[in-house]
Amino acid sequence: YRLAAHMTLACAIFVACVWTAQRLEPRPALLGPRRIRAGAAGLLVLTLLQIYLGALVAGLRAGLVYNTWPLIDGALVPDAARLWFEQPAWRNLFENALTVQFMHRMVAYALWAFALLHAIDAARGLRGGPALTWALALAAAVTIQAGLGILTLVHQVPIALALAHQAMAIVVLALATMQAQRLMPRAAVPRLVAAEQGT
Repeated sequence: YRLAAHMTLACAIFVACVWTAQRLEPRPALLGPRRIRAGAAGLLVLTLLQIYLGALVAGLRAGLVYNTWPLIDGALVPDAARLWFEQPAWRNLFENALTVQFMHRMVAYALWAFALLHAIDAARGLRGGPALTWALALAAAVTIQAGLGILTLVHQVPIALALAHQAMAIVVLALATMQAQRLMPRAAVPRLVAAEQGT
């Protein structure tokens, strides 16, 4: 619990720093459909959730116990009796190594699919420009991260791959933050810059 809380809080602070730095950069607003803005914000939240689950996996050493892919515990979806044997049931979400790693995998699949759909949506709705470039970069980074996660798992968590997987998580988080922030309305920023310049 302490490891996951520590990691997630550090990532939240990182997001705040990147978001603030992006807001200080003078640039025109990127206009796009609300759906694309909501998708970018959703990707950021999902990335933070996935990092939290990854910290739980690391804390439980679940990658050393269930290290096959695409099957986990011999099945695509493990038996419910093994996923929910802890009592009370909520403890399985945090202390059952099988359940936690299964959730980490499922959120990884969802994040990867969501990132690809966001890139496709941006290509159709924005028709070029920086937001599309960032969406494609984010989808590529999530794909690389998923590949690193699988390699780390099947090789039984060697330190080099584990560190690369963690480092890539921060790259994905940075890209998700920058994409979400760039698509947010920036009406207040020009006034702030103008006030600082004395105009």
